[in-house]
Amino acid sequence: MSSLTASLNALNTSTVTGVRRSDSFVAVRLKQGARTVYAVQLPLEDVSRVLPVPDPQHPTPGNRKVDAKHATDFGKYVRRHPEWVAPPLLVRDNGKCTFTKQLELPGGIEVGILEVPHGAVLKIVDGQHRVLGLHDATAAISREEDELLEQLARAKGRGADTSELDEKLAELAADKERFATEHLGVYVYEEGSPDAYEQMFFDVADNALGIRQAVKVRFDNRKLINRTFDPVAKHKLLQGRVDVEQDRITGGNQNLLGAKHVIEIVRSVNVGVMGRITKKREAELDDESTVENAMAFLDSLVDGFPDLAAVADGTLTPPTLRTRSLTGSLTMLRVLAGVFHNLVLASDDEDETWTPEQVAEFFGQLAPHMEAPVAPTSVWLTAQDFDPNRGGVPDFTRGAYGPQARSQNIKHLTEVITDWAWNGVPA
Repeated sequence: MSSLTASLNALNTSTVTGVRRSDSFVAVRLKQGARTVYAVQLPLEDVSRVLPVPDPQHPTPGNRKVDAKHATDFGKYVRRHPEWVAPPLLVRDNGKCTFTKQLELPGGIEVGILEVPHGAVLKIVDGQHRVLGLHDATAAISREEDELLEQLARAKGRGADTSELDEKLAELAADKERFATEHLGVYVYEEGSPDAYEQMFFDVADNALGIRQAVKVRFDNRKLINRTFDPVAKHKLLQGRVDVEQDRITGGNQNLLGAKHVIEIVRSVNVGVMGRITKKREAELDDESTVENAMAFLDSLVDGFPDLAAVADGTLTPPTLRTRSLTGSLTMLRVLAGVFHNLVLASDDEDETWTPEQVAEFFGQLAPHMEAPVAPTSVWLTAQDFDPNRGGVPDFTRGAYGPQARSQNIKHLTEVITDWAWNGVPA
C-alpha cells in the first residue's frame, strides 16, 4: 500500500482540468441603454464552441432563418482573406453569466472576468451567419487536415513525392494558427425577458440601413467587374450622370444610370446579356480590356443614337430622355450591350466579327424606332419576331417606355436585334 501511495503522490496532476462547466474570459462591463453589456474577444476557433450554432433547417425562436450558403461564404471569406473584417456578434445572457470586477476605469467602465456556464446559455441576437460560417470553416480545416494526413501516409508508403502534400499541410497549419490567435468581438447583453430578446433582434434589423448594390460597386474592389466602375463612369455619356447611392433610377432623377446599372452594362458587353462572371471567367479577363470594351460600346451608343448624343453634350436631360426614348430604359441599354457583345466579341471568326463603328452605324438604323411610349404601329409590336402567338410574355406592350425586364424577354430581344443587324431592320 505504501508503494502505491508513493506512486500516487508522484503523479503530476498540474495539467489535469477535469470536466469544465464554464469558460472564463477577460471582459469589459459597460452600460448601453438600460442594459448591462460585457465586451469580450473570442478566438475564431472557439466562437462556435461557446455560442450556439444555428441550424438552417430549424430557425431559432425569436430570430430569422439562416441562409446556409451565406454562412459558408463568410467562413470562406475569413479563410481566404487575412485582412478580413467583421463587426462584433451580439448575444443575450439570461442572467446565468457571472462577472468579477478587477479594475474600474473612468466613464463607468469596469474590467474583470466573465464566467460563461456551458449549456448554450447565450442566445444570438445578431451574427448567426458569422457563427455558422466560422463553425463550418473550423470543421473544414479539420476535415481537410485529416484527408491530407491520410494521403500523406499513403504517399509515404508508396515512396511517392510528398512535397505538394507537405505544402498543403503547411497552408492548413497556417489557417489553424490564424483561427487560434485571431479574434472576433462579442457583446453579451444581460436580458432576462424572451420578449425583450425578440425586440432586440427586431431593433437591430430595423435600424440597419443595409448596403445597396450601388454602394457595393463603389467599395468592393476585389471583383474585377466592380473595379471597372470608376473608369467607365468617366465616359462622356455617364460623367456626372451616375447615381452612386440609389439602385433605382426613375422619374425626375437627373442621373442616367445607377452605379449597379453601369456594372450590369459592363458585364453584358463583356460576357453577354445572360452571362455571368464566375471566378474562372474573371481569371480570364483583365481590367484594361474589360473597360475598353465597355467604353467602345458607350461610344457606339453616342454615335448611333442622337438622343444619347444630346445627353452626352448636355442638351438633353436624362428625365426628358426617359419620357421620349426607349434608350432611357436601363433594360434596353442592357439589351443593346448584349447585341454589341454578340456582334463584336462573341465570335473568333473575323468574317463574323463587327467593329464598334459598324455597330454604331447599325444603332443609327435602329434610332428611328426608339420613340417612346411604344405606339401600336411600332416595329416592336408589328414585327414578326414579336408575334404574340409565339407564347410567353411579350417583349413590349403598347404605351411602354422600355422592354420587359424578365430574363427570357431580355434574352429573346437581344437575339432578335442581333438578327436584325445581320438581316436588316424590318420596315
